[in-house]
Amino acid sequence: MSDEKFDAPALYGLSLAMAANLVDRVPLAGKKIARDARMFNLRNRTLVEMPTLLPIPHEHKHSSSNVENTTPSSFTLNIETKSKSPFYSFWDYHLAYKEQKTTPTKVAQALLKVLEESNPKYHWMRAIMKTDSVLNQAAESTTRYKDGKPLSQLDGVFVSIKEEMNIQGFETKGGTSFINNEKPAESDAEVVRRLREAGAIIIGQTVMQELGWDVFTVNPNTGTPLNPYDLVSSCGGSSGGSSATVAAGLVPISIGADAGGSVRIPSSFCGLYGLKTTFGRLSSSGGLTLTQTLDVYGPIAATADDLTITYLITAGPDIKDPNTLYQPSVSFDGYSLTENLEGITIATIPQWESKIGEPEILDHIRRFQKHFEHLGAKIVEVELPSIDLVGTAHAITICSEMNTFAEQALEGKPKSNYTPSTRVMMAISEHISAQDYYKAQQVRTQVIEHLSQVFKKDKVDLLLLPTTAITAPELPQSAFRYGMSDTVKTTGAMVYATLANFTGLPALSVPAGFHNNKPVGMQLIGEWWNEALLLRMAKVCEKTPEIERKHPEKQWFGHVLDDALKQ
Repeated sequence: MSDEKFDAPALYGLSLAMAANLVDRVPLAGKKIARDARMFNLRNRTLVEMPTLLPIPHEHKHSSSNVENTTPSSFTLNIETKSKSPFYSFWDYHLAYKEQKTTPTKVAQALLKVLEESNPKYHWMRAIMKTDSVLNQAAESTTRYKDGKPLSQLDGVFVSIKEEMNIQGFETKGGTSFINNEKPAESDAEVVRRLREAGAIIIGQTVMQELGWDVFTVNPNTGTPLNPYDLVSSCGGSSGGSSATVAAGLVPISIGADAGGSVRIPSSFCGLYGLKTTFGRLSSSGGLTLTQTLDVYGPIAATADDLTITYLITAGPDIKDPNTLYQPSVSFDGYSLTENLEGITIATIPQWESKIGEPEILDHIRRFQKHFEHLGAKIVEVELPSIDLVGTAHAITICSEMNTFAEQALEGKPKSNYTPSTRVMMAISEHISAQDYYKAQQVRTQVIEHLSQVFKKDKVDLLLLPTTAITAPELPQSAFRYGMSDTVKTTGAMVYATLANFTGLPALSVPAGFHNNKPVGMQLIGEWWNEALLLRMAKVCEKTPEIERKHPEKQWFGHVLDDALKQ
């Protein structure tokens, strides 16, 4: 984030719709907005690096000749280190089924009832599986548990899916009103397929920001999902419905997608665990390719264990996605080593911490830092010379790639099919030149080289940052009809998220307590492919003392497992 003061008007409701009509008709208006948004800031910079399009350093590109999927049962977590949380985890479902205290069928019946009552008010799900489909999935799982043959520890556990991933029989609309109308997916996305293979029960599609082109999931097409912790505030985005279904206690796991923080930001706003995986770690086969070099899938989860088991089941090479063929083996080595961090070096970035919008958030981060030191970790400070260029270069990249998708998806239809906020972003993006995009990829090369030195030469294992510079903002009523565009708030949400997307690094957001009764998130960024260390740290963070964790108020929080156990 540059030191240059950023200023832009916040547009909500009718004023946003009028602005969208203006930029549609007056190209110079879009050009001015693009300039104000710093999209032209790289034009006068001299850069010599070759551009990077696959954000993985050459020495990290492994040759993976074995593309056979591991079976879900090959990954199991140890019950002796079971997560402790006010939220139910997959463990609670799995053990209740094994001990015959309830069945997946009874939980499915309770969940469908809660969804029927809550979703029209809170807009967390765009499309819910038909009752017969959910009950059939649950009946098959019930039979497997009765026979003592569950497919995995996720068998019978309910999972929601962000609506940019294919679910067989569902229209994959990506938050729009028109994409794939009357064209339901013929097969599941690979990530969804792997979850089903593990016995997980897919309940349907969660609401997302239209095309994922902002981070608050204000979507007039579907209704805007409301934050279970504060029903007048955003639940983050663009995977907002995913985080809300977990925070509301409906499911312990959801699958989101992250091109600019869209897994980690909603995890932070909703007090959850979120993992943005290394670019190419999870298959992107079977969904909408909204961005070609940034977007990855990853879990949003109630506990560290839910995050870990979901990652282990969904990660790994897939012949249908060539980007996944560079990765080393999937593992969770060291997951149980939570009482000692000797030999681990964690770096803070002081030059960036000053950008935080709510300084109290740093107090929560320092509590973790102090605990890490207590466990033997070495805390150091680092500087990244190109870090102030990341925000601009990432914005150029994501807007260029999303606009390409948005234009192609219209298939000759007028732009008015999109919401006003998307049309404003398209108008900005149309003024990004090929030179701008090329230079942004040169910046990517520069930043990746700097980070490689930090990890290799400086022997740093992790970067420690806030997840967001703000907590969940309140949404004005006028935003619900036409949407919102508030670049200052968007920047506050994204400022610490884009580094990992732009460079392909894996990143973790963990619950870090509360500020003004709203959840706070802390972020750890690891070296390429080192999700195993991030998962270990998720477990360390889960056991860190004096970090408050609570679920939302009872009147809009429903642990469906409770209802099933009473039957």
